[in-house]
Amino acid sequence: MDVNCKICGSNSISEYHQKDSFYFLKCSDCKFIWVDVSNINLFDYYNNPDYLHDKAGRGYVDYEADKAPMEPVYVGLLNKIKLYRQGKKLLDLGTATGYFLDVAGQNDYLAEGIEINPSAVKEGMARGRKIKQADILKSGFSDSSFNVITAFDLLEHLPPNGLAEYILAIRKMLVANGILAIITVNTASWWAKIFGKKWHTFLPPEHISYFNDRNIRLFLENNGFEVLEIKTVHKMFSLQYIFNFLYRWQGLSLWLDITRFLEKRPWLGKLPLKLYLGDNMMVLARKICPVSRTATDLT
Repeated sequence: MDVNCKICGSNSISEYHQKDSFYFLKCSDCKFIWVDVSNINLFDYYNNPDYLHDKAGRGYVDYEADKAPMEPVYVGLLNKIKLYRQGKKLLDLGTATGYFLDVAGQNDYLAEGIEINPSAVKEGMARGRKIKQADILKSGFSDSSFNVITAFDLLEHLPPNGLAEYILAIRKMLVANGILAIITVNTASWWAKIFGKKWHTFLPPEHISYFNDRNIRLFLENNGFEVLEIKTVHKMFSLQYIFNFLYRWQGLSLWLDITRFLEKRPWLGKLPLKLYLGDNMMVLARKICPVSRTATDLT
């Protein structure tokens, strides 16, 4: 197969999986997994005004309610970042309606966000949040604008062929020694290994870039970052979000029926549950100089 790995540059690539019309590729050396999305316009996909509130089970039932249970997780991470940061200016990438911006603002950060979906930006701004509608690559922010950049549940959405371009754009926006905080799925987790190709996060064309704790370290170190911490993070979600996600994963109409039932009973649907799946990792990294080697050099 005449394809190189987007992380380590290896040409030892094989077809790993197919779901719907999408093909998954895997590097035999660093184990990075990605989806061939050459035939889809991702910008149009995420520009869909109904993306965050899709009643067919593709998005969130109620983004604000579904994200609210994550507040204690976010607070813990923000407190950890304070151990490393040298300033309060924070940019949240892929912020959606900006729920996290409120949490950050309440915890001694000057927070703003960037989001590609126009409806999400409009909703967030109506709530008084500072959000810019733009692609990360065309953000318009000056170099060295932020002390902290957060990328929660973002990397798995980024196009594999553009990963190096995105991480270098993110790096430019950070001050020297600035902190990048990431939450993304981990293909080396026990949950991922148990389910294999039936792992619930294999959801193209949304999730298309899949890291593990080793190749994400390689990726960041090759692009001008020092990795400070990598650890498992357990997420919390509303009950209605969990059943909606089950529907997205398995396609059973029963899960969608339960989601609709809970949607009409918010006192029940918004109950928070902690998921001890262990298949999400938190990564903290510090911007360093110079860049040792970029993934663009490997292709």
